[in-house]
Amino acid sequence: MKGMLNRKLEAPKVRAEFEHRQRFLKLEVQILLALEDRGWSYEDLAKASGIHRQNIWRDLKNGGLHKASLERVARYAEALGLHIYHFLMSPKQERKLLPRLQRALAAA
Repeated sequence: MKGMLNRKLEAPKVRAEFEHRQRFLKLEVQILLALEDRGWSYEDLAKASGIHRQNIWRDLKNGGLHKASLERVARYAEALGLHIYHFLMSPKQERKLLPRLQRALAAA
């Protein structure tokens, strides 16, 4: 018996949107963890990045990061002392490389 999520994910458009948002959710989690590690609030990030606090709130609440510009995400990363790497991968490359990269990052 399939659960409701699995039934919905059988639709190609729904699955594509879900996978798209999952990528941004992972970025959002990384930013939130970096904020937590520094003991920073959204106000602290606003001061360090020069981005208005309400934009940060919108981006980091309820999965809104997928609507943020790449420049804004890069400014968050820079303010938090993180490096953002810009590259594009095909789905085949992603399936092959991302699990290895995730394991390497987890071990670091």
